[in-house]
Order: sequence, then C-alpha cells, then structure tokens
Amino acid sequence: MNARLTTFLLPAVLVLLFTSGCGPKVVDVTDPQAGLSPPEFRTTVHHWPEAGSQSLRFLDIYDPWEPMNRNLYEVNATLDKYVMLPAANAYKLVLPAPVRSGVKNFFANLNELPTALNSLLQGRFKKVAISFSRFLINSSFGLLGVRDLASRNDKLPRQNEDVGQTLGYWGLGPGPYFVMPILGPSNVRDTVGFGGDLLVLYVEVEMLYQAAGVETQTPLDLTD
Repeated sequence: MNARLTTFLLPAVLVLLFTSGCGPKVVDVTDPQAGLSPPEFRTTVHHWPEAGSQSLRFLDIYDPWEPMNRNLYEVNATLDKYVMLPAANAYKLVLPAPVRSGVKNFFANLNELPTALNSLLQGRFKKVAISFSRFLINSSFGLLGVRDLASRNDKLPRQNEDVGQTLGYWGLGPGPYFVMPILGPSNVRDTVGFGGDLLVLYVEVEMLYQAAGVETQTPLDLTD
C-alpha cells in the first residue's frame, strides 16, 4: 500500500468503528410498600433481574483470553488518556465544527459502497438500494460526500452493515471475546471483519482513483 493510500485510509478507520450498548431488561413490579400508600395509588419500582433470567444473558461472555484482554484494556485506557483524548481535544480546537462535520461526512460516504456490498451478500436488497442511492446523491450534489444531503430524505437513512455482520449472517459465531489494540472490545469474528472492512475500503479507493485517472503506483520522485 503506497503512502497516498495509507494517508487516506488511516482517518477512514474511524468511520468503521461501531459502538453498541446493552443492559438488563427492566422488570416492572408493584411496590411492596404500596399498602402504606393512599388507596388506589400504585407505583412501580425497578429490580435487578433474578438469577438465570434471560435478561442477564449478555453477561455470559466467552473470555478464555481474560489475562491478555485485561492487559490490552489497560494499554488502551492509557492510550486513551494520554494520546487519544488530547488528540481529539486538539482536533476540536483546531478545526471548526462545520469542517469536522464535512470530514466525518466524507469518510462516512466512502463507507456507503461497502455497506451496500455487505447488504447484498446478506440478501437485504432494500438496504442495497438505500446505501447506493445515498452514495450517488452525496457524491454528486453533496460535494463528494462533504455534505450529507441524502439524510434529509427520511426514506434514505444511513445503513450499518459490515463484514463482521455478513459473517454472522452466514452462520459464523462470534468466537472468544477479544480487546482489540487501540480500538477496544470486540470478538474474533468482528476483528476479522474489521480487517475485511479495511480491505474492501482499500479496493474501493483504488477503484475511485482509477476512475478519476489518478495513477497510484507511480513512485514519488524526490529528485525533481
């Protein structure tokens, strides 16, 4: 991979990061002290689910590499504190919000075609049409994706499909829990999927360069 593509793809890694949250299901029951309240008055309280509840299944994590994952977590926490957070603050300080929004939109637009490809591999043709339409609209009228005009249409929301999700769709299990260096918690399937995402993005950028008539294999001559 040449220097130009390396410089181009590194910021794009940020676009591929996915965050998700989970938590126990809230169980509504009648307050046991409701008898002390005025007649006809009832309230609800939230209790932690009982042991064995389906709501606690998210706690069942296959983590055979726990010592290594704990060490990687500590490394990531240190990097977050002393590198990533200062860099993020500097980024916000140097670039105004409209510029940051444009950069985010640009790389998000690049991810529309990989999303369309993964949607196709999963047989989700409506998502294919939406993602491809978003790419066409934002790449043309949105100044190469700097402006996210497609999101103004309620029928064209941004989709979220990646290689890890495609592997899961075809029956590959998540595998052991794994803390990715720098990127954080994941699992083996999604870690492999992240590499696939980068490969797909690399191929996309190569194709875009070729379509634009830009030669990416010409070595840089520093003697000129």
